[in-house]
Amino acid sequence: MMMVLCTLLVACSSSDNDTDTGEPDGGPVVATCSDGVQNGNETGLDCGGTCPNCPSPPSGVVIPTKGFDAPISYDGYTMVFSDEFNDDNLSLQKWSFNIGDGCPNLCGWGNEELQSYSNSKENLFFEEGNLIIAARNEGGSNYSSSRINTDNKFEFQYGRVDIRASMPSPKATWVALWLLNHNYTITNPGAWWPNGGEIDIMEYLGEKPTEVFGTAHYGVDFNSRRFNSKEYVAPNENYDKEYYVFSIVWEENKITWLVNDVEYHSITPSLTNGQPYPFNDEFYLIMNLSVGGNLPNASPLATDYPAFLIVDYIRVHQKN
Repeated sequence: MMMVLCTLLVACSSSDNDTDTGEPDGGPVVATCSDGVQNGNETGLDCGGTCPNCPSPPSGVVIPTKGFDAPISYDGYTMVFSDEFNDDNLSLQKWSFNIGDGCPNLCGWGNEELQSYSNSKENLFFEEGNLIIAARNEGGSNYSSSRINTDNKFEFQYGRVDIRASMPSPKATWVALWLLNHNYTITNPGAWWPNGGEIDIMEYLGEKPTEVFGTAHYGVDFNSRRFNSKEYVAPNENYDKEYYVFSIVWEENKITWLVNDVEYHSITPSLTNGQPYPFNDEFYLIMNLSVGGNLPNASPLATDYPAFLIVDYIRVHQKN
């Protein structure tokens, strides 16, 4: 824990008992609320624990000012689920948190990931009508982040999903906007993966800010697991510089992937390499930001964090 001497702008104690610790030059030893350091017995940076009148420090999130925007409706479709993230709290009528490191049944979340998920407002909060998921270094090789899902709250079969989002920049970040079979549970992951299917609307790696990819995972059992995937290169600014809309159009026996309403990938039963096609069942939504794991080809650098996934909205439309 660091102690600092600094000019008094807004007084906050830096001692263990929240009182002044000395009087150099005739004045108390104090810290400002804007020094970016956890002082004394604070529970968070810049007086977050013991100085209630201090201003909140800036989050560090840079909200995009441009990018593609999807229409609010489509001919022949009805919106059946949406979250515009205009409130200050996550709607627990729509979403649930996954907590922890996945142990004992799915340690490292099945991918050797480094982060532990939380429901803390340090890891999930809201700014300017956006949901922010923040991956943070908690010291050494320890990281925290958030993962939310609609399991048992919104499960659906077929439709168009639009997610407007902007990606994080640091290497070793791994964003997933995806769906799992409604029967899948973390307590017994092998019962419904891969045979239940997984639809990755979009995945992104911070080491490749010009690329995203859409993927379908399937297979009768773990040893027979297969995937069908394709990358899409950003047509304009990198994915961490502006908003993009990541979509699927999911129909019976066909899934089509889009970025900014441009189709770039699809799958049908004829493309599953002889494995069963599991994508005509009900699925639920998941959004998460992870750190490290067996997909990124990079190790995280603590000084690059926090990293932020910015989500403006998610909408699901179904045919009338």
